Amino acid sequence: MNTNFRSRSHKVMKRTGVVGLAAAGLLAGFSGSAYAASSSAIVYTNGTRAAEAWFNKSGASHSGYAWIDLYDAKCDGEPVYVEYKINNGSTTTKWNSGGCGSTAGFNLQKGSFAIVYRVCVDTFVPTCSPWKADNN
Repeated sequence: MNTNFRSRSHKVMKRTGVVGLAAAGLLAGFSGSAYAASSSAIVYTNGTRAAEAWFNKSGASHSGYAWIDLYDAKCDGEPVYVEYKINNGSTTTKWNSGGCGSTAGFNLQKGSFAIVYRVCVDTFVPTCSPWKADNN
């Protein structure tokens, strides 16, 4: 048996397997941004998810800033917002008025810090998730 042929075909099969696994991950919906989120907060209205906020620790993307992605998950005509405090400071509010299915991203800051945040739906009486704590 030609061992040289076997060795080459084995290498091709190994490479094909790696490429196939990578393609399967993409088809399954895995992305780099999904792995970046350190934590998330979800708010529900009438039993279904209305909005979600993801805290993303700083890294190679976003020029080294940590950031929050704010997703409006419900087609209810209500804007959503995220409230957060960094290092027990004052509360900052950021809005996503883009409507159903839209995501808005907000850079925070670089370096080490503690954060608490929650996501809310701007109904007559705002509905909010519990506060979520994380750090960068």
